[in-house]
Amino acid sequence: MTAPGPPVHAPPAGHRRSLPGPRAAGLALIVATLAAIVWANIPGGTYDAVWHTPIDVGIGGASASFTVRDLINNALMTVFFFAVGLDVRRELSTGELTTWRKAVIPTVAAIAGLAVPALIFLAVAWDSGSAHAWAAVISSDTAFLLAALAIVGPAAPGRLRVFLLALSVVDDIGALTVLAVFYTTDFRVIPFLLALAGLAATWAAGRLPVVWRRPVWALLWLVTWFALLASGIEPTLAGVAIALVMPAARPDRRGVEDVRSLAEDFGRSPSAEAARELSRGVRQALSVNERLQTAVAPWVSFVILPLFALANAGLVITPDIVAGALGSPVMWGIVAGLVVGKFVGVFGATALLARLRIGDFGAGIDYGRLAGGSALCGIGFTISLFVIGMAIDDAQVQNEARLGILIAGVVSVLLASGLFRVPSRRPAEVADASAAA
Repeated sequence: MTAPGPPVHAPPAGHRRSLPGPRAAGLALIVATLAAIVWANIPGGTYDAVWHTPIDVGIGGASASFTVRDLINNALMTVFFFAVGLDVRRELSTGELTTWRKAVIPTVAAIAGLAVPALIFLAVAWDSGSAHAWAAVISSDTAFLLAALAIVGPAAPGRLRVFLLALSVVDDIGALTVLAVFYTTDFRVIPFLLALAGLAATWAAGRLPVVWRRPVWALLWLVTWFALLASGIEPTLAGVAIALVMPAARPDRRGVEDVRSLAEDFGRSPSAEAARELSRGVRQALSVNERLQTAVAPWVSFVILPLFALANAGLVITPDIVAGALGSPVMWGIVAGLVVGKFVGVFGATALLARLRIGDFGAGIDYGRLAGGSALCGIGFTISLFVIGMAIDDAQVQNEARLGILIAGVVSVLLASGLFRVPSRRPAEVADASAAA
């Protein structure tokens, strides 16, 4: 057997030419959010009526009742969390989290960015009756963060974008762990064990011939999702778990050489059969993780997340509601947690590691860029709305919390825009610190 050649170097983490641009994805979310707010303020109550329409879903004798909003939040958002899991799997296998020196800085920064906002929220909203919603401030929204970076960030974000992507991956791991541990109610063991069996079978199915994989995977994914739903664990986490058992690897030299040979064959004698062989060779040269990311990214960016925003961001705005929100500890806890907590946690941790000369920042990152990027981490949206829907029952308090998320996002972007435009007095210190370590 011929040994495979050296691996082909993949593009930098987070770089995908074929995936939707961050500006377009961010714009889709903004449009959907504004549409939700406008719709929620139209008299007649059609906004709530549409999203509370009941739907029954069942397979065989098993069935479950959902509202339209529940179906989006619990079923469609599984695909979003699946995309998040693919990102996590890729970064752990081939990206910025493969070595200690690369992983330590975004990991420590993300952990601080999870803990500090939660503590600030609890300090502000402890006596509000909604302290259980503290996880609404722990996670940054990667789609909005990258869109804002593309709009208000430096002309060539380069290494900063890679750093923020790696930080977002660890941030997602922490947020999803929090959801699984602190927001699971009425846990049932037998369905959970069935879900674990579905994950194990999913991993094993990766060894099947390609022609059998897709239908087997689809069946196992459905079983895993329904089992998690029955276990009491948030079923969207099935998407993350499934993604983590999907194969992820760099393309190897032998696979690339096979594609080159097939392309030459097609060039010499174009035919439908040669085209099929070339297409098959290209697919097989890429890992399952890479192919799945390319397949689901447009759906997540332009269908699922906008639908989620449309269904969950309906903020009712009246003078009385705004006046009440201005005195709400929940709203101010969210604003303070996201804007202040994320900045203090992320920037404080990275600055401390730079001072201690720990880890590898890479070239092209200075304190000014780190400060601006840390401010952008205060944009919370998807996970924040998700937690609000789970942790807060009172409609008025939910409204106040949504307003806090929107205010925090706007303030974070404005703060980052200003910080990016302040020249750093020590532009090379961070990179020099890592190089000297």
